[in-house]
Amino acid sequence: MSLYYIAFFSVYGIAIPLWPRWLEHYISIEYVGVVMGAAYWAKLVFVPMTSWIADVTGNRKSILIALALFVVAALIVLPHMEGWVLYALIWGAAGAALSSAVPLSDGLTLRAQQTIGIDFGKARLWGSLSFIVFSLLVGATADWYGIDAIYVAMLLTAAFLLFISLLLPGIRTEPDKGKAPFFKPLALPNFPLFVVTVSLLLSTHAGLYGFSAIHWANIGYTNAEITLFWVIGVVAEIGMFAISGWLIGRFGATPMIAVAALGGMVRWLLLAFASSPLIIGLAQTLHALTFALLYMAFIGYIGKRVPPAISASAQGLYDSLAMGVFFGIFTIAAGWLHQLDGSYNFLFMSSLSAIGLVLALILWRRVRRFDRLQTTQEG
Repeated sequence: MSLYYIAFFSVYGIAIPLWPRWLEHYISIEYVGVVMGAAYWAKLVFVPMTSWIADVTGNRKSILIALALFVVAALIVLPHMEGWVLYALIWGAAGAALSSAVPLSDGLTLRAQQTIGIDFGKARLWGSLSFIVFSLLVGATADWYGIDAIYVAMLLTAAFLLFISLLLPGIRTEPDKGKAPFFKPLALPNFPLFVVTVSLLLSTHAGLYGFSAIHWANIGYTNAEITLFWVIGVVAEIGMFAISGWLIGRFGATPMIAVAALGGMVRWLLLAFASSPLIIGLAQTLHALTFALLYMAFIGYIGKRVPPAISASAQGLYDSLAMGVFFGIFTIAAGWLHQLDGSYNFLFMSSLSAIGLVLALILWRRVRRFDRLQTTQEG
């Protein structure tokens, strides 16, 4: 699975920090948020469909191959289109296909952890390293050879992802015999509040993913310098992945969700006002909390409290809500706010993190109460 994460995050290392920079050269800036947001909205179709197929068939590998093939085909077609509407349609579908691979590949890794003892955090760490290498390499290349280097790199890395997908292990889960497993996790105790809380907190990255590169370029930073800011975040992420297993094992998943929310409030507030590279770099280290710790707390909660037969659906529900509904809304909102002032979308994300903190504390209390009740009944 480490090789798959290397391939996947070679694409993501370009798509997240640099793809908006390529888009703004081919469509008007006011439509970049719409095009990026379209990918998140399209996930409302892609994620439920692929998650349902994964739980019904127990086969994630074939779906991952099909998604990678779709991304390659869409990238080949995209430069021949004109107008933001066609860009939104094509990238909306391709972006949704790309990011829909996340819950499926993570589900496959989680299953490997449960069956053959793979360490999820350490396997995922290789993806973070890949993100660093490719974002730095492509950012510098774009400075030297022009913005179209970003597109060429996206196409080549997507083709590499397709090749690696063909080599994935054929680990399967026992197919769910129900006709509609996708919504079954909602019947689990505290799961609805859990998935809303984690989804909201993860989606506070919408302003960062959609407009940080443009904002930093507007205040004078080069593509290479922008990718360095991203690298700082990913290095912090790697460090957190290395110790997250111990933290969650020691303190539990739900308290770590609250810590991630606090980190978000501080990080987005710093980025709203920062122009100094030192302050931006400091804020980026909090990616360890806002993404890595949050995501590993999510994985820890799923692994402990969701049956394997519906785990893909549980992850799909989260991904649909976080990277679909919330990300779609917040990316478009961030685009509007960015046009008013580059700092406004970060202030908006900080306020969302504050709401997420309240929800996380409620979740923490409810989970503790549920666990005490279970212990009492078993005793």
